[in-house]
Parts: sequence; structure tokens; C-alpha cells
Amino acid sequence: TFVIDFIAKNKSFFEKKQLSFFEMTVGMAFEHLADEEVDIAIIEVGLGGRLDSTNIILPEVSLITNIGMDHLDLLGDTLQKIAFEKAGIIKEGVPVIISEYQEAVADTFEVIAEAKNSKLVFAEKEAHTVYDTSLLGDYQSRNIKGVLAVLKELKDFEVDKKSIKSGLLKVVENTG
Repeated sequence: TFVIDFIAKNKSFFEKKQLSFFEMTVGMAFEHLADEEVDIAIIEVGLGGRLDSTNIILPEVSLITNIGMDHLDLLGDTLQKIAFEKAGIIKEGVPVIISEYQEAVADTFEVIAEAKNSKLVFAEKEAHTVYDTSLLGDYQSRNIKGVLAVLKELKDFEVDKKSIKSGLLKVVENTG
């Protein structure tokens, strides 16, 4: 009933603003998270970052995993243009973690983070405990470094090493 009630309550606004399905569901998700008073919500940007509807929030910390040649029709035809779009999630004074250091785009993040007075961390360059994981793929080690760097930046929220180790070994089992 939450979905039905949300649509009924906001239908005229949706029609007036001509929101996309994604924009409507983002709004619905944010209302649900607020109603449930969640401690931590992990919000994944849909495409890009700068113009994405999820970019309305003010996060405690932001994470960008890596920059690849994807969504060229929407984000740009070079790594630098794509990095600029993704860097659009960087907010004034909010720390930003970049999981994978890529020399070709590092300066894009450095310039924008400095302009926004935001702490910038290239997680791949930081010393982290190495954890085993049930996730497959070489890139997961870089993603995990990004997650660990995010955890260090969270205020008043701690995850102990035992829980990190256990969680990473059971990602597939816990998430299906």
C-alpha cells in the first residue's frame, strides 16, 4: 500500500513536473528511508552523477568506484568528460572517495574536490587490511578499498574488523 499511497498523494506533482519513472521511484525511496529513520542508506547514482535525480541529497560521504567508457551518449566521449559528470556528486565540504586511482582522470577529481572544499581520498593508494571475499572479479579488491575508506569517513558509525571480515566472506550468501 505504500507505493499506491505515495503515487496517489503525489500524482498531480508528478504529472505537472513530468517526472520520469526513475525520478518518481527515487522520491518514493527517499520518503520511505526517511519514514523508517534508517541509520545509513547507500544511494547509488543511476547514470553519471551531476544531473542524476539521486544527486538531490547531501551525503555524509560520496564514493566513485572507477571511470570507464560507458554511457558515452549521455556522459561524454572521453574519460575526462565522464569523470566530470561523475564528479558532479561531490558536495561542498563532503568527503569523496575514489576507489580506483586513474592517472588520466585524477586531476578532474582533484580540481573539483578542491573547489568544493571536500576531502579527497584515492582509496587504492591508502593502506588497508586485505580481506577475502565471496565476490568474484579482480576489480572487487579495488571496490572493497573504496568501501573501507568510506567506513573510515562515516561519523558516529563504526563497523568492527570482525564484522567486515565476516560480511565480505558472506556477500553472495547474504545477498543472493
